[in-house]
Amino acid sequence: MKINTFDEDRADFICEAEALLERNNLPAALNLARERLRLFPADADANIIACSALAGMGRFDESREILREVEELISGLSLVYERAGDIYREKGFYHDAAVYYEKFISLHPDAEKAREVIGKMALLEQEDNPAAESATVYNENIPEQEFFTTTLAQLYIKQGHLQDAEIILEEIIKKDPQNAHALDMLDKLRGSLVLQSAADGRNLKSDHLIKTLSSWLKNIERLKINATEK
Repeated sequence: MKINTFDEDRADFICEAEALLERNNLPAALNLARERLRLFPADADANIIACSALAGMGRFDESREILREVEELISGLSLVYERAGDIYREKGFYHDAAVYYEKFISLHPDAEKAREVIGKMALLEQEDNPAAESATVYNENIPEQEFFTTTLAQLYIKQGHLQDAEIILEEIIKKDPQNAHALDMLDKLRGSLVLQSAADGRNLKSDHLIKTLSSWLKNIERLKINATEK
């Protein structure tokens, strides 16, 4: 198959590759995918076909290697969003900066780098409105209210910062009481907080019980020793 441009031959590639997979001609499907990847290394369709063909042939390590390479590629490309956020922030376009920072965070919710980018977001409102420095801040690591979104709340939930996420969702709902997505997230989050609180309470009771039993056992042992000595 002659490939001229990415878009022109995408449909033909998918059709031919899927036909090969359906006929269980896995080596041919893999070669077809590799040929396209040679021209378009970041092509999602070709990577999917290659992974499918390799897995079908039982070559799982090679399939995992492709996925690892894709992850590295996405990680590298996502830095474009952080840099774009920096550029727009330097130019004073704070809302645009927040959008690009959020796009970066959504791709790396669990990474240490995400916390660094959140720190940048936290500075946006202060830079946009210096008077905001004197305003009440719930948590210095939480961006100002103007940049609260459900995506940001989801990030905090994934990182285990449930109370911070609750603050963000409450502020979103204050501004938009009909925001069904935020309302649903807050309802589920509060349910999780209740369960977490109950679990913490059970753990405290369990710890207290263990300490009490240990104390009793020590007292009993002490009494045994005293009785023996007498």
